[in-house]
Amino acid sequence: MATNRLVPRATQPEMGKQAIPFLDVWIGFNFASGLVLLPILVLTFLLSNRVIKRHPSLINVCMTWILSGFFSLLLFFGGRSKPRDPEPSKALCIAQTSLLYGILPMWSVAVFILMYFILGVVNADGRSLRVGRGKMLMMLGAPYFAQFCFSVATLIVSLKNPSKVTREDKALYCALQFHPLSNAMYIFTFIVCLGIIMLEIQLGLLLYRNWRGLRRAGQSTPFDVQLVVRVIVFGGFVFLGMFVDIISMFSQRSVVPDMYAATAGTVVFLVFGSQADVLRAWCFWKRDGPVHVSPPESVGWMNIDLNSDSRTTTTSIIIGHGEKWGGSRRSMAGLTENRNDRNDNREGWSDPLRSPIPAQIADHVHGLHGTRDPAVAGVQGEGEGVSSR
Repeated sequence: MATNRLVPRATQPEMGKQAIPFLDVWIGFNFASGLVLLPILVLTFLLSNRVIKRHPSLINVCMTWILSGFFSLLLFFGGRSKPRDPEPSKALCIAQTSLLYGILPMWSVAVFILMYFILGVVNADGRSLRVGRGKMLMMLGAPYFAQFCFSVATLIVSLKNPSKVTREDKALYCALQFHPLSNAMYIFTFIVCLGIIMLEIQLGLLLYRNWRGLRRAGQSTPFDVQLVVRVIVFGGFVFLGMFVDIISMFSQRSVVPDMYAATAGTVVFLVFGSQADVLRAWCFWKRDGPVHVSPPESVGWMNIDLNSDSRTTTTSIIIGHGEKWGGSRRSMAGLTENRNDRNDNREGWSDPLRSPIPAQIADHVHGLHGTRDPAVAGVQGEGEGVSSR
């Protein structure tokens, strides 16, 4: 969130009475999303036994917005947020300026890693599902490394030129007047956002090809509309961010970048917090709904163990989380079978891992986004069934 003045906007005298409403809205969005909504969502992902386990890259995205909300409110916590409040100390102003400079790079890298993993999940041969611990740590640490690099660079410039760090004409936060560093930050963010859009386009093409191939084979196309909507909404928000990035570089008096950044955390919460299993977890007073079982001959939901041999694929049966069917969990041993054996007699049917069907794609992405039913009674290996207690 920075250009030569972080994210420049109209000065306090120019904004006049509008400064207070803008400030209140900006503080409200940052406080609500960064300090209330997203922490609740992350705790739900981590602690609730009624939701599907989320991939760390998704939790990482939420964490970056939590941190950015805290960074944005440093003046608020210090009692120096109002336009007529005393000038904050130079140390506080430099600290906030340095931290804010790394927010956009941190956001963009975190979302890029998330989209990279989603694309890997739906990739054709399935081998990209296997991610080593070292690579995973690098992926999860990349956003914070980007934040660290830009924050340190800003801190060095601010300490050498403290007079360029001020809030005297800003209504929201401390600002740095230094063109080279701000331009570098915005160019970096724009390039990463462009990469995110390219990944989403590639993901859309892959989904479309598999959907078209399945239709030609005369099979059903069980795409989840919610999945498509979430991908479109999130991708559209990132695409909008690219235009905001351009506005920030060329329109130094626009309030659009501030409002976009303030509402970003709320958008993330709405996209990932409106998933069925999350809503069920929050509605703790309600009992789980009825059991749903995938028909054995339908494409159904698929489950590929990310930690096992990628050549092994087994079907899964969907049931409600902790639910009982007719008073007890009924034996479903005969409903699970090896997909390869089932498809051997189908002429022209290819290996499901080499040519993943849309249900596989939907299941894996739902595993990341949580749109799948939270209790999936999967069977690992050949010939295993799901039996009742």
